[in-house]
Amino acid sequence: MKRLFGISITAALLLAAAGCKKEPASEAQVQQQLQEAQKKVEQAEQQAAEARRQLEEAQQKAAQAQQQMGRTQTAPARPGTPAAPQAPGSNLAHAQGSAAPAPAAGTHAVSPSPAPEPAPKTITLPEGTKIVVRTTTALSTKEMTTGERFIATLHEPLVADGVTLAPKGAEVEGVIVESDPGGRVKGVAQLGVALRSIQTTAGKVTIQTGAYVTQAKSSVKKDVTRGAIMTGVGAAIGAIAGGGKGAAVGAGVGAGAGAATAMATRGEPATIPAESVLTFRLKAPVTVTVK
Repeated sequence: MKRLFGISITAALLLAAAGCKKEPASEAQVQQQLQEAQKKVEQAEQQAAEARRQLEEAQQKAAQAQQQMGRTQTAPARPGTPAAPQAPGSNLAHAQGSAAPAPAAGTHAVSPSPAPEPAPKTITLPEGTKIVVRTTTALSTKEMTTGERFIATLHEPLVADGVTLAPKGAEVEGVIVESDPGGRVKGVAQLGVALRSIQTTAGKVTIQTGAYVTQAKSSVKKDVTRGAIMTGVGAAIGAIAGGGKGAAVGAGVGAGAGAATAMATRGEPATIPAESVLTFRLKAPVTVTVK
């Protein structure tokens, strides 16, 4: 700026000197030239001052920018705010040392695959396997016929190879394989039941078991007693009618009546009470697939 000021003054003086060399100037002309030169000097000074002011403003802006950059680099970044741009090459070593390695080009992050499910296991129950159940209702030849179904529950869990195929209380379906009310006089009622399916952990499985058979109490003694009573009554009636021969005839008639009464009376029904614990055995192997 000082150099520019000196050049301006020098130029003004040269112009004044050049004017003086051409021809002698009057005092008024010289005074006018000096005033013009002074104005040019003042203009040059104003231009120099404006240039200095602009330079100072530029220096202040540069200092503020540098100060702001220093604060941005040292202050911790707030969550959710983007990082301020940094000059090329700044903090490069720190970034290379602390940044996590980026995956190679063309590769993708692979999430761990879920554990595979265990393969299904096949278990075979051999022939003769014991199955113990508990009845839920009473079964009787008086009310049920051959072929009817009934429901029971497992009294003991069904376990094979350390695996529980059916827990205690699992539903079991049975069938009446024989329901004989019993013959006349000497015959007794007979009831036979077997199992046909069981609800396992793998679902309902069809099975075949041997039959559990029960008989009613024999009524032979009761029938004989009834016949004897009827014979005595007949003899008494014969004696009243005509003495010895009549008594014999009456006895025969009474015996026949007693036999007829016994023939007309059916024996006691065969019954399996509710909550009875029954044991069955498999008649054929059964295969169960469990997970």
